[in-house]
Amino acid sequence: MITLPNGCTCSKLSVSPKNWQSKSASIGTDWFIIYRFYDPRYLKPKQVMVKGMNRYKELDERQEATKKSLAEELEKLVKGELNPFNRVSNIKAGNVDLRSEMPIIEALKLANQKVTVSAPTQRDLKYLLIHLEKAVKVLGLQTYHISKVTRKTVKMLLEEISSTPDRFNKNRSYLMILFSELCEAEAIEANPLRDIKKKKVTKHLRDVLSPEERITVNQYLEEKYPSFHRFLHIFFHSGARISELLRVTESDMDLKNQRYKVIVQKGRNYTQVWKTIKDVAMPYWLSVMEECVKGDFIFSVGLKPGAKQIQPYQVTKRWYRLVKKKIGIAADFYSLKHLHTTEVVDLLGEKEAAKHNEHTSTAMVVGIYDVKQGSRKHNKIKNLDNKFA
Repeated sequence: MITLPNGCTCSKLSVSPKNWQSKSASIGTDWFIIYRFYDPRYLKPKQVMVKGMNRYKELDERQEATKKSLAEELEKLVKGELNPFNRVSNIKAGNVDLRSEMPIIEALKLANQKVTVSAPTQRDLKYLLIHLEKAVKVLGLQTYHISKVTRKTVKMLLEEISSTPDRFNKNRSYLMILFSELCEAEAIEANPLRDIKKKKVTKHLRDVLSPEERITVNQYLEEKYPSFHRFLHIFFHSGARISELLRVTESDMDLKNQRYKVIVQKGRNYTQVWKTIKDVAMPYWLSVMEECVKGDFIFSVGLKPGAKQIQPYQVTKRWYRLVKKKIGIAADFYSLKHLHTTEVVDLLGEKEAAKHNEHTSTAMVVGIYDVKQGSRKHNKIKNLDNKFA
């Protein structure tokens, strides 16, 4: 058995056929990776079957794809990024294959079960499928086979479930994930979402805390909710996402060198990186580590060290309840990252701000996180002394 995070275990990952690595392995039958996953929350294990390599029709290509899938599946299991029990679907995994003659909703539900995504994305996909099922009934497409779905069909569904251009774009992105899985399983020949353009949306200015509000929030949380106050300071200086911080455990810490490990997720890619702890944030990290024991998540229930991993929405919900509602603050919790990124740009420049946030380019900093980008340009133009005469 393989020991995994959160008290979970799994059996050894095996491949069918057993001789898949040999030159005599047959590609005339379906190949698959199979194992059993055990979660202490459930009495019975879950049998997991991973396919996807069968679209390769040359032996060496299929062997290479299988080798890659094995490594990726095991890595996600060991890092605690994959728990098959958290996948939501009405179709039992491993017993049903995606087929081109499946009705739309049945195929999308199965695709949802097979994709590997973060917990928040899985939650969003769950709600997407609820709305899609209603839309399919409204449009009379209950028996429509997935192989017959066209760009026009998908656009009709998106229009039915999307109340705003922004929601249309979000639904399009999530549906793209499911249809990519359908392509991978060869249930459809092409992904119709690729030919559907995003809608233009109005980009609103981001609300951030004013200097006066920062003082008010700091004093209020320090007095009333010290663990939230501590987390706020750690998050503000971290350059990390909330979800990344909530995955940090005691074993990821290296206080001697003022750093800690996080898993950064970009799409379907996961990368482990060291994040720097700033001098100004060090006292808060030292404080939380004094309460920590071996194996703890650094920020568990109550934003204190503990054995249970909590979800990012619990932080934003806490901010809404304790800060926005109680003391009338308009800015949301995640705006702290925008605020800090802007200050890093002021002090060190866009490239350093992008590195601190683990962005591969400055595009995200310039386009989203730097809230003073517009005012800087405004001041540059305003101060130009190019007289006409």
